[in-house]
Parts: sequence; structure tokens; C-alpha cells
Amino acid sequence: MFRKSRTYYKYLLSYVALLLAAAFALVIFSQAFFIVQLRNNLMETQRSRLRQTVQQLDGDIEQIYTIDYQISSVNENFLSYYLSDPGPVRDLRLVNELHNLLAPSTFIAEMALVELDSAQVYTSKAVYARDLFFNSIFSFDAWEDPAGDIADLRGRIVRPAERINGQERYITFINAPSVFSRLQDTVQFYFVKESHLLNLLAPADAPGQQGAIWTRDGQIIASTLPLEGPVEAGQLRIGGSDYFIILEESDVTQWTYAFFLPSGEFFAPIGRAQVTLMVFLLALLAAGTLVIHYAMKVNYKPLKDLTEQLGGAQGDELSSLRDVLHSLSTQNEHMRAQLMCSPDGQALRDTLLFALLKGKFASFEAFNQEAAPLDMRFDKPCYQVLMLRHFSEGEEAPRTVLDRAFAEALGPDYTIHFRELFEQSMIVCLVGMEPQHQEELHARCLKLLDVLAQEHNLSFTIGMSDARTDIGQITAACFEATQAVREHFIRGRHQLIRYSELDRTLTGDAPAASNALSELRSLSSQSRAQQMASLRQFVDLLKSERVPALLAKSYCNSAVQILISSRGGAVNMDDLFTISYLRTADDYLAFMLHMLGTEEENAAQQSEQAEPAAPVPELLGRIYACISESFDDCNFSIQEVADALGLSGSYLSQYFKQQTGDTLTAHVAALRIRKACMLLETTAMPLQMISESVGYYNQNSFIRRFKQITGVTPGEYRRAHQ
Repeated sequence: MFRKSRTYYKYLLSYVALLLAAAFALVIFSQAFFIVQLRNNLMETQRSRLRQTVQQLDGDIEQIYTIDYQISSVNENFLSYYLSDPGPVRDLRLVNELHNLLAPSTFIAEMALVELDSAQVYTSKAVYARDLFFNSIFSFDAWEDPAGDIADLRGRIVRPAERINGQERYITFINAPSVFSRLQDTVQFYFVKESHLLNLLAPADAPGQQGAIWTRDGQIIASTLPLEGPVEAGQLRIGGSDYFIILEESDVTQWTYAFFLPSGEFFAPIGRAQVTLMVFLLALLAAGTLVIHYAMKVNYKPLKDLTEQLGGAQGDELSSLRDVLHSLSTQNEHMRAQLMCSPDGQALRDTLLFALLKGKFASFEAFNQEAAPLDMRFDKPCYQVLMLRHFSEGEEAPRTVLDRAFAEALGPDYTIHFRELFEQSMIVCLVGMEPQHQEELHARCLKLLDVLAQEHNLSFTIGMSDARTDIGQITAACFEATQAVREHFIRGRHQLIRYSELDRTLTGDAPAASNALSELRSLSSQSRAQQMASLRQFVDLLKSERVPALLAKSYCNSAVQILISSRGGAVNMDDLFTISYLRTADDYLAFMLHMLGTEEENAAQQSEQAEPAAPVPELLGRIYACISESFDDCNFSIQEVADALGLSGSYLSQYFKQQTGDTLTAHVAALRIRKACMLLETTAMPLQMISESVGYYNQNSFIRRFKQITGVTPGEYRRAHQ
């Protein structure tokens, strides 16, 4: 078993956290929704069943009201019998009629009709004397003088369950005559066995269920439990047992029906559901453990194996797919850097195009000769530079897409070479054409914008230089295209901006600065010191007048253009790209002062190389001159210098070592690092661009060599000298 790393525990804890989160969510869902819903369903089921019981009891009690209504208001036979002359026949007929009215009811045990002005009581079975009936037939244990109290009864009265004759318990419904009754001198008694109600309140098919009935004023009518009075709905402990109480109101009697459900039986389904959920949760945890085990094999084990294959130590173990991609990307970048230094591939094509833009070739013929193995050729008499600014956020413009777009939009009449610049989202394109196709290029570039936008969803703005025929003016054309494309913040996206369309006359908003700019046009007739003073005065004026930044930058760019024109249109490509990184007027001033000092510094450098302290042999001077022309080229080789001088490579190296005591490789490296130091001190160029400008296409190789010679990194050197 391998030692467990932090990555192992990170994956393990993350999976365990996900499993516990799922289990916690399940518990919360079951308790907050499922169990509550189950409880509500149980409640509703019980309520529905109990409502049926209430409806049945209400229906039974309504029989009393129906019979009372029949006797007192509807039944004409009974009324005629009642009003007939007293006698045995009358008594028999009244008894038979009561018997017929009571026969359909299974709820009423017996009924009695008591005449207030007579000593007789009529029942469904016989006629009794009032004293005999209340003292022997239906003798109330708790009613001392029912026969004497009858005259005082009013309305409807219900006596709670009580024993009659010391045997059966009856609930007595007493109906005194109402104002609408035709029998104003009679009182009706209805006797209902308490057991009948108790059987409904505590049915045999619901073991443990109990019940009670009480009136609106709290009088207990019947109860299967020993209650002292009404109780509230909810849970209650009675007689050592826990009950869940449900109350139902009767719409007929206005009584309250209470049903006592044993808590154990009532909540049993909930308990079973909770047990089932617990078992399911345990099964989920067990299954989750197996899934975690599998996931660790699928996700963590490959990372560990990949770490070992990549040569990483246990402590440097890759922790995520992002780390894997980063590690592979780092290795890919290393291989890419090696590929770029090889004599093949797109990297070499870009390097060759960059050398052409830097002015390393005296003619297109020289360029074509070196570029022929790479299938690059520039054989058109006219050319223009296009500078493409990419705007599509979060998207790149793949080279294959640009190849297809250029081919579709420009067609075979144009020779096209392009590459990315070091400034983000900038692409430079060199377009060759016949003179008659110059004006058509404008329309073709508009089509290019449409193709990129419509077919590839890429947004560009294109800056177009003026047409040129001399390769010596290629840097000026690059400057024009760069200036044109930088107008995108005025023109917007998806625009073609021609340098010839730009208004380079700046007047109105800062007349003093405009006048100072006009005075700069005489730079060509001034000495170097006067030129420096004029430039300082110009920048100081911009700062003192607080010219708006956009206008001030235009003034500064125009000053750079005037300075380039005063030098015959020649400008170093390194200086040209430095303009992209200038951010303030002071940066522009430092850049222009640097341009004024470049020729003098180059002359001093060449003098230092060509005229060492001791007299230089003629061959050694030629070697110095040849090296100084191409030492900063990424494709520089000693063999090319030897071929140019008609010597063999080994003889050249031996001769240079004998004459100077130094190797050619060390001498070239010293020249490159010296130029890099100058660029670090005087420009804001990024390290990658400086690296390529001095002959190192691989930035890591440049940094290692720089530190080897100077003792510090390029970044440290720049911070110390700027």
C-alpha cells in the first residue's frame, strides 16, 4: 500500500461529504415532507372514518326528531286517536301507533308519551300509570321525582347515561311540547341504550379506540373512558394509556364527538415508515461506500499513476484534472519551444516572417530564397500591411480558421503571410499583389470581415497601410497599419480603417500643443541636442496644458511619425513594437529620446566591435562585421558566417579563438545579452519579444543565458535599471 497523500484524503473526504450530504438531504426530505405527509394522510383517513361514525349517530338521533315531528304535527291518525274519548280502545290505538312509529328504529330502545293532565303514560308496548312507570318500569337512579318534574320541563333535554332500574344504562331524550305542537299537554321520552353509542364510539374492528360525547355546555353524554369533563384535541394520557384525540362537531345536535385513538396503533405506520427509511438510509450508505471505493479507483488512481509516470514525487502528487492539464501543458510548451527552434514547422515560418518585418532582408528575392523550403514566397511587386485586432471575448482565432478565411476572402490573386504579434489579440498580415489589385483589396478586406463574423463568429477590426513597393519601407507600413487599427476605439468593431483616411492634423482643443507639434516638423534641420530639447518642451507642454489623454496620445504618435520622417523613414523594428507598450507622455518622451540615441549608440557599439584595443586583422574585422549583421537572428549559425566568408566552420572557430581568446558562441551570446540589456533599460517590451529580438525564440533559454552572463534575471535587471 502506498502512503496516503493529501490528494488521497482530499478526494476521499469530498466523496464522503457528497454521500453525507445526500443522506442528510434524504433525512430532511423524509422528516420535513414524507413523514409529515404520511401523518396528514393518517389523520385525514381517521377523520374520514370518524365522520362516518358521527354521521351515523346524527342519523340515529334524527329519528327521535322525526318521530317527535310525526306525533306532534303530522300524524293525523295519532291525533285523532289522542283526541277521541278515553277508554281501552283509545289506549290500544295509541299504543299501536307508537309501536308502528318506533318499529323501524334500531336506535331507540323505548319511547313514552306522558300526558300532563292525566296519570297515564303511553309506550310502544303498553299503557302504565305515571307513578308505576317512573317508579318501577323506568326508574331513574339519579332523578328523584321525574313524575312531578315533568310539568316544569321546557324545550328539549338530554339526560346523560344513567342506570334505570339498577340494570341497563340509558340516555334519555325528553322533548317538551313546542309552540307549534298540536299536543301541548304531552311530553315525549325517548330511551337510548348507552351501549349502542359506545359500540359506535369504540367499535370492535378498531381495537383500543375509545370515545366520548359531550354537549355544548360541557355535559358528558356518554364516554368509554372516565372523563371529568371535555378535553382538547391532541395527545393525552388517560388511565395509564396514551391517546391521540380527534374532535368532530355534530351539525345536527351541536354535540362534540371525541375519539381517542391509541398512540401506539395510530402512529404505527409512521414508525414503520421511519424504520423503512432508516434501512434505506443504511443501504444508501453501504452503496455509497462501494461507489466511493470505485470512484477512488477511477478518479484518484489514474492521477497517482500519472504522477509517477511524469516523474513527480509523492509530495508533488497531482491533485486534480486541472493539475494534470497544467503538467501536460507545461511539457507541451517545452516541446513546442524545441519545435520552434527546429528548421521545420509553423514556428519557423513565423520566425522568418518576423525577420522580414524587422528588415533583416534586403530584398524579397533574399527572403524567397531562404523561405523556399518552407513553402513561403513573396513574388508580387506591391504589398500592404494589414493589422488585425481580435475582439471576440473568450475565443481565439485559430490559424486554420484564418487560413480558410484569408483564402476565401482574398482569393489566389494575393500572396498572404500572417502571424500573431506579442500584443494580445493582434495579428499582422503581409499581403502582396499586382498594382491593378490595390483598390480591390479594400473590398476584399471588407469581405474578410464578413466571413470571419458570419461563418466563424469572430469579430475583427483591420488597419490597412498605404501600398508600398520597396521592402525598405516595410517597417513604416507596419507603423501605418498599427496606427490605423488603433483607431478602433473611435470607429468600433468590424471596421476596415485605412491609414490614408486618418486625419492627422490636430488643431482646436490644444492650440499651444498643436503649434508645438508643427514646430517639430523642423527636427530634421536640428542638432541631436536641439531635437532632444524640442521633444522635452513638446511633452512638457502637453502635461502643463493637461491635454485630454486621447488627444495627447494622438499628439505623441504624430510626434513619433515626424521623428521617423526626420530620419528618412527608417526605424528599428524593436522600437516600432515598443510603441504598443507606451502608456504615458513620459514613456513617449523616453522612447523618442531613445530613438535619437540609437544611431550614436550603434555607432559606438560597432566601433567597439570593429576597433578593439589592439590592431584588428582584416579577416577578424570581416568576422566582426558579419556577426554584427545577424547575431540577433533566431536562425543565426556559425556555419552561415563561415559560408559568407568562404571559410569552413571549424577553421573559423579556431581562428577566432586564436585571435581573441574567446569562442564564437560566447561572443555571440555576449552581443545578444548586451542588446537585451539595452532593451530592458530603455523600452517596455515584454521578455518574450526581447528574447526573440536578440535571437532567442525560446524565452526560457534566453533567461538562463542572461542570468549566466549577468548574474541576475532579466526581470531583476529591468527593475534595477529603470
